[in-house]
Amino acid sequence: MALEFEKLAPEIERMAQGALRRAEQHSTRLAEAEKRLREHATAWDIVDTAIDLAIAEADMKYLRAARPVDHTKPLDAQIDAPTPPDAATLMATDGSQILPDRHAAYLYSLINIGVITYYHGQQRVPRALTYPELDYPNGLNPQNQLTGAVPDVDSFAESGAVVNIRRDLREIQILALTALENSHEPQPHLAILDQRLLYWPTGGTGNDEGTRVMEGWHGALTQLYGLDCLLAGYITRPGKRSVLTMLAALDINEPGFDIADLYTSYSDPGPVDADLFRRFLKPGQRSKVFKDVSENNDRFAHNDAHNEVCFFYLNPGRSGRQIARVDIPIWVAEDPQKVATVHALIYDQCRIMGDYPYILTRADEEAVVSFNDHENLNLMIANAMQAVDLTGQVTAKQSGKTVARAGRTRHEIR
Repeated sequence: MALEFEKLAPEIERMAQGALRRAEQHSTRLAEAEKRLREHATAWDIVDTAIDLAIAEADMKYLRAARPVDHTKPLDAQIDAPTPPDAATLMATDGSQILPDRHAAYLYSLINIGVITYYHGQQRVPRALTYPELDYPNGLNPQNQLTGAVPDVDSFAESGAVVNIRRDLREIQILALTALENSHEPQPHLAILDQRLLYWPTGGTGNDEGTRVMEGWHGALTQLYGLDCLLAGYITRPGKRSVLTMLAALDINEPGFDIADLYTSYSDPGPVDADLFRRFLKPGQRSKVFKDVSENNDRFAHNDAHNEVCFFYLNPGRSGRQIARVDIPIWVAEDPQKVATVHALIYDQCRIMGDYPYILTRADEEAVVSFNDHENLNLMIANAMQAVDLTGQVTAKQSGKTVARAGRTRHEIR
């Protein structure tokens, strides 16, 4: 039976009315936040003291705030994009996956990482590569590919969540590998990830898999620092409220202030930092650089001081409505020239596509595994199995779904 849209129409109307009410409430809250941002634009002692008190009094498991990296630009800075360097080498990775399916004929997973090297200011075609990695029972754990580790009979992951975090790890590991391979190319070098740098695996690190992923993540960050390769994590539609929390903390000495009001609840559909900066950042402009204040970032700094994560907000395109967050490590954040280079090159990439870096779009194109690719891979596996006299079958459940979803079939009693 097709979806009966008419039954949903009244609820959709209520949904729209609720969204309108929230938008009006958000507008009021954001106007107050912008006013406070401007009033304290250079009140460095007040801001730093408030954040120090919040860190001392809050449960750091729940605090997600920001603090200015330096006192040079005001909190409400609107920094225009500089002219990009005459030449540079940009690298980006993105990944996709086929998750294990117990209803399929054969049990396996696939991670495919797409890599693009873009030669800015040079008459050279971008270089595209892919790194497909197949994992299966008794196979080679994708995390061990760089080291050539011996297959581990326990390495195969049936959990889709584990495959996803392994894909995330491979993206940054292969980005570091690409930076190494391009170390002879014209400087500056910029490596871009299509996600946050302050990474934390699904399910945390309370298990061996999470611990391995984080060790690999930190190792790749440190390797990129050693190569003097600028690094940025590009996040579209960012959901953080770190700067808004910083502004809320300015009331920490007021009577009746509740420290729990600083704890971020992502179930609350309230305004986010991007909404605040959307109010005044023009196309090409970025915000001041802030340091992420959180327990996770403390762990990053403890592991390697160079890996502490900072960020700025960027209006990347022509429409003026999109606001992205750009994560950068502190060794980049504390160098104004490095920040300017990251800003200039990322915005130059966004101007090619409009609102989104061209190099990330290309990396996604290389990484994606299409339906036809999936079907052809299944056929290759089936042929290889048949060559050794093995035959697999999909489950009855999957077979039934395939028939049912292929189109309606009328069944009659004869």
